[in-house]
Amino acid sequence: MAADDRARIVSARYSRAIGVTVAGVVATWHAGYDLIILARSWRVYDPKALVVAAWAALAAVQVAGAVLVLRSPIGTRTVWALAAAAQAASAMAIAAYPPGGVISDVSWASNTLGWTGVLLFLQRPLGGLVAFLAVNMGVMAARMAYDGTLDEVALARLVTVSYTTAGVQFLFAWLAQQLQRTARQVAAISGQRSESLARSAAQDAVHAERQRRYDYLRTRVAPLLHGLADRRLDPQDEAVRQRAAVEAARMRRLFAETDDAPHPLLHELRACADVAERRAVAVTLLGFGELPPLPREVRRDLAAGPMLALAAARTWARLTVVATAEYVVVSVLADATAVITAEAGGALPLSVVHDEEEQRLWVESRWKPPGSP
Repeated sequence: MAADDRARIVSARYSRAIGVTVAGVVATWHAGYDLIILARSWRVYDPKALVVAAWAALAAVQVAGAVLVLRSPIGTRTVWALAAAAQAASAMAIAAYPPGGVISDVSWASNTLGWTGVLLFLQRPLGGLVAFLAVNMGVMAARMAYDGTLDEVALARLVTVSYTTAGVQFLFAWLAQQLQRTARQVAAISGQRSESLARSAAQDAVHAERQRRYDYLRTRVAPLLHGLADRRLDPQDEAVRQRAAVEAARMRRLFAETDDAPHPLLHELRACADVAERRAVAVTLLGFGELPPLPREVRRDLAAGPMLALAAARTWARLTVVATAEYVVVSVLADATAVITAEAGGALPLSVVHDEEEQRLWVESRWKPPGSP
């Protein structure tokens, strides 16, 4: 997973958690605190139906906003449509207050409206929330002016109350956005660190694989090449030629181990068969059953004995791979004149039959999956 994708996932999780928190605060405030004020001050509201309609309208906006916020980021038009509906509902409630009740114990709509704005503008730039809170303060000032109570003292009280409530709401929204931004940055840094470690591990694995191949070439192939170069080994000697064929098959299988193929074992055996075919040996490859995933060490041991039989073949060879639920078998039947499986060196047991009269060599290696009957 890319660092950008991981950062987006973490940011989405934090956004959802913060959205759930804000929605819970708004619901608790509106269904708890506001209803208490409504019940306590019910007799002073006029008209009372307007207050009920305002409370219900704000509740509807809050529910719609919470659903949209928790589902996905809200579009600009939807945000402002819901914001306008919330402002209208709050204005309805303020209109039903008694004269001088904008800043009093009967006032409930403006504070709830502010938290509703925090919910609606949670995933939007903070400038929208500032404008929303400013409109709320302007509606309160307009009602006070209509009542004729907007003097210097009342204005100072309005500014103080608005600064206190709106300041807390704005600070909450700002901290929520900072938390999301920090979460994205931490996730991105963590992702980059993970990718760096993964690249380092991959480079170490590639280096180890190259070192393994180099060690093999140094211990098995280099002496053969030095012997031929120093003329200590005669290329006309049948044993030398057979040894060269074996090492060529081993090298071909070694290089085929890291190739991307439908099944690595068949690919590696095909590479060994190619070496034999270059010596004009007719190789038939047969496969039966569905091969299970095999570790590299198991594939290497399965191919070790049959590979040597292919190297010893003179004119023809039949390579067979059989896979069942109980075992995986690789066998070779070839017109070979010598039994050379002692050099196989694999961990799996080999079955070897050599018919001297027919000059046929049959070699089989078998692997039983762990837990099979």
